Amino acid sequence: MPSLYIALAGIPRPEQFFDEQLVNHLFDDNTVRQQFYSQRFYTLDEHFLGPGHPIFLILGGEGAISPETGIFYPFIGDHLAAQWGAFVLEPEHRFYGKSQPLNFTAVKKVEEDLRVKLFTPEQALHDALTLLDHVRGNQLGCSKDRASPEYCPIISVGGSYPGWLSAMARIMFPNIVDMAYAASAPMGFYAQQVDQFAYYNHITNVAETLIPGCAVATQSALHDVELAILTSDDLAATSIGVCEGTVPDYVLQDDDPNTRMVEELMMVVGYTFANDNMSDYPPSTATRFYKACETFTSQSLTSIEKVKLFLVERLSRKDDSDNATRCWAMTLQMPSGPHATISSGDWSGVGTGDNGESWDFQTCTLLVEAIGFSKDSMFVPREWSLEWLTRHCQSRFGVSPRPYEIVQKWHFDDLVTYNVSHILFTNGLKDGWSVSGIKSNLSDSLVALNFPNGAHHSDLSHLGPNRNDTEDIEQGYKAISRILGQWLRDVKSAMPSISEVSVC
Repeated sequence: MPSLYIALAGIPRPEQFFDEQLVNHLFDDNTVRQQFYSQRFYTLDEHFLGPGHPIFLILGGEGAISPETGIFYPFIGDHLAAQWGAFVLEPEHRFYGKSQPLNFTAVKKVEEDLRVKLFTPEQALHDALTLLDHVRGNQLGCSKDRASPEYCPIISVGGSYPGWLSAMARIMFPNIVDMAYAASAPMGFYAQQVDQFAYYNHITNVAETLIPGCAVATQSALHDVELAILTSDDLAATSIGVCEGTVPDYVLQDDDPNTRMVEELMMVVGYTFANDNMSDYPPSTATRFYKACETFTSQSLTSIEKVKLFLVERLSRKDDSDNATRCWAMTLQMPSGPHATISSGDWSGVGTGDNGESWDFQTCTLLVEAIGFSKDSMFVPREWSLEWLTRHCQSRFGVSPRPYEIVQKWHFDDLVTYNVSHILFTNGLKDGWSVSGIKSNLSDSLVALNFPNGAHHSDLSHLGPNRNDTEDIEQGYKAISRILGQWLRDVKSAMPSISEVSVC
């Protein structure tokens, strides 16, 4: 999931810092109570018409947010904010980028990793709401009283993991967040309700719609490469495009390096396909997903050549312009930190570097995603298990996954029973993550919009509405504006003596 997330390039903005953010909002001990850290955030105020108008709270997620990215979603910043005279606030998620409550040395000096208590979705939501309280009161002059004409309605927004966070903001803090817009939110994964094979089976089915025969051709090529590695003395690394000297030491030193090489190579192939699937919008023969199927259905390439071309095209060093010598560094597919491995907490891909280490930690603790490869998919079969994940997380961080803790605490698996309201869920039906989304209306104010041509939060893309959008996404923008606009009118009906916000 992180690979697409960090590739967003929204509305560039100057970075700002909130130096009074609490390290620990949940005072269950005294180890870090009343300590503060500096949280990076971004704002967009050019459309804001003052108190009485909305605030969009865009939740940051599993990646650093650079000033070049700034505000993630032009549909929010350039369109809805302009339409409703809204302010846009976007905090960076704790433990990503420059928003670091603890330094690495502090984490390692204690017997129990402090991130277990500090690096949680709940702490991140408290960060966002603490920053919101500071900005709306000290900078915007908004009232907190919903009956006041100077009240600024709060709309939380996010796509993917931040989409789930957006829904949680409304579920857990309905006294603050008036409504939520949650795109491609993996509700079912974090509720432990999704079959482990659903994700890659869906990607397989979508690939087959692009070029008939893609799934069988890919499966055949991958099995050929698997056999080549298992019977090779040198792991067949260079033949599949791996740069010399970049096979990770943990693979070479394994008791069965050939099998370990197969597992790690096939993990790279799987999540690279997954990344192509997430970005497969607008649909065309020029997308990376289509090109991947084109490669694997080629009649002129051997199986090894297909896998090499696929991975070199996606993962090779950008400064290597010599096609004959291009290769991809296997070690660069690893997250940072001790005991890092390519197969990590999230089998859709944890990402690389520091972002990858942080996401690996999150998926090793509360955000458990059961994702495996079935024999019916186009990938080499590999079953996911909680036992495997526990071994990985113990080796990596000294922690154990708690897959049911957060859903048992927040009850997002049964929104109607717990009287949750005013959440808009959107799903791109070609997206692998749609298997985890809420795809039908649960009530009059728990609404789902599905886009047959959409990929991973295509409605919250880095481009915003544009001439290349498919009709379902075009109509989706209108429906989103209409639904959120009606909910804003409902909030405003309790606010006396305030001019009408134009919504449609």
